[in-house]
Amino acid sequence: MATNPPPTIETPDLEQLTDPALWRSRLESLWEWLRSEMLSVEFGVQAGTIVVGILLAFAVRKPVANLLQRLFSLGFLRRVRADAVRLLAPVLGPALSWVFLSAVLFTLQQLDMEFFWVRLAANLVGAWAVIRAITGFIAEPFWSRTAAIMSWTIAAMNIVGWLDPTTGFLDSLGVSVGGGRVSVMSAIQALVLLVVLYWVASRIAAILSARINKLPSLNPSARLLIGKSVQVTLLASAILLALSSLGIPLGALAIFSGAVGLGIGFGLQKIFSNLVSGVILLLDRSIKPGDVITLEDTYGRVNSLGMRFASVITRDGMEHLIPNEEFITTKVINWSFSDHAVRIKRMIGVDYTTDIPTAMELAVEASKTVPRVLNSPAPKCLLRGFGDNSIDLEIRFWIADPGQGVNNVSSEVLLAIWKAFTENGVNFPFPQRDIHFRGGEPVSVRIRKD
Repeated sequence: MATNPPPTIETPDLEQLTDPALWRSRLESLWEWLRSEMLSVEFGVQAGTIVVGILLAFAVRKPVANLLQRLFSLGFLRRVRADAVRLLAPVLGPALSWVFLSAVLFTLQQLDMEFFWVRLAANLVGAWAVIRAITGFIAEPFWSRTAAIMSWTIAAMNIVGWLDPTTGFLDSLGVSVGGGRVSVMSAIQALVLLVVLYWVASRIAAILSARINKLPSLNPSARLLIGKSVQVTLLASAILLALSSLGIPLGALAIFSGAVGLGIGFGLQKIFSNLVSGVILLLDRSIKPGDVITLEDTYGRVNSLGMRFASVITRDGMEHLIPNEEFITTKVINWSFSDHAVRIKRMIGVDYTTDIPTAMELAVEASKTVPRVLNSPAPKCLLRGFGDNSIDLEIRFWIADPGQGVNNVSSEVLLAIWKAFTENGVNFPFPQRDIHFRGGEPVSVRIRKD
């Protein structure tokens, strides 16, 4: 076993923290210990075995990974192959290093040789392997790496004996708030608890929302409202639990929360206006996912409703994120609010020499040839007036799928009418101007020869 253990670190107080002589003495003792260890033969042997063990582990990692892939390709294990490879890939190197270092540690113990550094390295890589195996279940790469690094740092400090002095020192730094005491350590614990609870609440909310979206008895607005309510409730509960872990009475935060609420009311009024508008839209169901709407220059299908904005996909594939407040304060045309069937009107001009009843009949029959035009209610053609150059007709027809576009079906109807008019001799008008000269002398034309 190790004959020269590292110098112990006692929990410093504020007076010791500001004492340069004390820090100089501790650093000098630590340096003397490191120098005596690094210059010894035992340290060289242990360092060499550690390097060889780690290099050997990473050398055989790829063959072992290929073996595991072939193993998970057999029978029922094939269904979990992708998840198994994803979880085992980051763990394989540290796990093999721990195996080789444990074998070296056992050998040194049997030979009654010093093994302090080998045991330290084995504990560190073993802790990293276990932590990576656990955090591998976190799907988000950023949160997985963050949790792994934080957990391993705490484990490493505990292995080298620095965790208790560090936590004791951080706990000594604090202030009194509302009859309670908040230290740096309790704040860090509350922050970690908040991150964990936030992740757990988000996962539970996602699972519940997926279950709610599968309920056929609920309409899309009710599903979205229930899902958002569950999400907000879980997240608010996570925040309250994290605050309560600080040991501060929540009533002491009443004044602070009132000031924050006042600041939010003035500075973030637009955001909260959109949040309230989103709740109103979900409750009155005036706008629902799947509806076809027109808002100012935007025409498209409502893809989703959020607490702050709605996603509207137009016919050209662009996704417009419209604040919920716009749907409350602006005139909105909902083409499918109560019924998906909508009527479209388009003007047609014909020449004054046209047989109007025949032209109206041709327009109606041509409209019926377009597949998207409904037969009930049937298309109608009306005489709307007599213009300067044409007789004005209006064709009216119904469609049941405004989400597929309005202008495209109007183009198909007008093209069918043009073909019918052309085949039956119905002429379209064009502007004509006649000029009449009254009185005066006759107009003469002179040709000048240059």
